[in-house]
Amino acid sequence: MSISARNWAWDLRWKRGDVSAPMKEKITLLCLAEHENPEYGYAFPSHERIAERTGQSVRTVQTHIKMLVACGVVTIEKRRGESGKWLRNVYLLEVPDTYRQKDPEWIRWNG
Repeated sequence: MSISARNWAWDLRWKRGDVSAPMKEKITLLCLAEHENPEYGYAFPSHERIAERTGQSVRTVQTHIKMLVACGVVTIEKRRGESGKWLRNVYLLEVPDTYRQKDPEWIRWNG
């Protein structure tokens, strides 16, 4: 778990058009933040895991992640294994340095 990602996700205020993002989308972001590994610098929970943790359907989670990407708070990278087979998505959270600089675990792994 990344403390800086979690704190940023709680503090984040963003808008989709003229409407503030609903809490359901924010809870998806919070779940990603809880899964971010400071050593690797990204989160990699499955859609099923996020759905289980947040009480949403997998389809709803997919929709919320697309919105988070569109808002610029999450970037998705697809990863392949050594065999070339697609593994799973990893999620890079756009946490500002002001949060990272206060996170000892993040600093330990990422300088």
